[in-house]
Amino acid sequence: MHHGGVADLTAGMGSALTSLGRLTGLISADMLLLQVIGMARVPWIERAYGQDRITRSHRLLGFWSVNLMVAHLMLITLGYAALDQVGVLGELWSLVTTAPGMLLATAGTVALLMVAVTSIRWARRRLRYESWHLLHLYAYLGAGLALPHQLWTGRDFLASTAATVYWWGLWGVAMAAVLVYRVAVPLLTSRRQALTVSRVVTEAPGVISVTMTGRRLAELEVAAGQFFVFRFRTGAGWTRGHPLSLSAAPTTAALRVTIGTRGDDGERLTRMEPGTRVLVEGPYGRLRPEVRTRPGLVLIGSGLGIAPLVALAQNAVMTGATRDRPATLVRRVRDGDRQPLQADLDHLVSLGALRVVDLVGPRSTTGTAWLPQHLGHVPGPQAARQLVPDLEGCDVFVCGAAPWAEAVAADLRSAGLPPTALHVERFTW
Repeated sequence: MHHGGVADLTAGMGSALTSLGRLTGLISADMLLLQVIGMARVPWIERAYGQDRITRSHRLLGFWSVNLMVAHLMLITLGYAALDQVGVLGELWSLVTTAPGMLLATAGTVALLMVAVTSIRWARRRLRYESWHLLHLYAYLGAGLALPHQLWTGRDFLASTAATVYWWGLWGVAMAAVLVYRVAVPLLTSRRQALTVSRVVTEAPGVISVTMTGRRLAELEVAAGQFFVFRFRTGAGWTRGHPLSLSAAPTTAALRVTIGTRGDDGERLTRMEPGTRVLVEGPYGRLRPEVRTRPGLVLIGSGLGIAPLVALAQNAVMTGATRDRPATLVRRVRDGDRQPLQADLDHLVSLGALRVVDLVGPRSTTGTAWLPQHLGHVPGPQAARQLVPDLEGCDVFVCGAAPWAEAVAADLRSAGLPPTALHVERFTW
């Protein structure tokens, strides 16, 4: 509006298209900036919103920023072609080859389009997480290559000294956040802790637990229920990060995680030897004991989503929170075979600190989706009430795959659980 964009909408087809192109470019740049800051894992942002919520927003912002970026390219090209009275392809070629920063912006656009295409659901299902994550890092390259074009030729970026300083400063802060919190802080933490693998145990077919020790674990500010991004230095592929929740309450002696080994790195991780060095980034996540406000504790998990819940249950025992009333773990399992972390759960049950309720069987395809098939006819809020009769007096922690966890959370809210008592961590990528 300040630079005549509204007036341009009525100044002819060429000016109108160019004005809309500038607008879509500005909004795309804002969204790209929000993505970079959101995924920089700045501690106060992560604590305020939670990494799973940031990740979902990142996906929405990512697709819209790319769509608007493509719209920006098309509208600007069409607008300039109309103003110059030349062909569209000729105008596009002229922009790419003569405008300052446009060759870099073109390469950045290709990188961002590749990230967007591989993030579409049908494409993600054909990629393993580790492969997708490696491709996704090209988003940083795309953002970096697009930046010179915006700040060298963008009319709104160069309208005044204040605007130029503002936009350069904003991008500088975003890039600094990435370098500090995604590079410098993890490297410093890894160096101080010097984590090494001390033990690898098979929990169940396709599942292992890895115990790690470090020289300064007493200084590590981590709580039960949180997660780290680990990189196990075992040879080729060690640079791929693995976001893993602690599956045991952290101590000054050791950290433990439980891993599914069916991904790209499964075989490599299964063969890890004691003494393997580990790089660590974190901790992250809001499934912390400190968020509790009620005397009761209910834990609801599916698959390896029970890992942080076991850590929370152990912490509750260590702090005496289950002295007067045991915690309840509702565990969604496909069959009745021995499950991962069963020994830990058996121990907690033997102490009288935990009650385990198993929901066994294939997923319901009708009715309530988070229940097994034979209970799918039970309304979700009613099922929540039956599983946890004293719902109002409990904090409820939910962890599992995103659709499942969201279905559980929605039914708990419908059953009357206050938002302040519901704590959800979703596994999503």
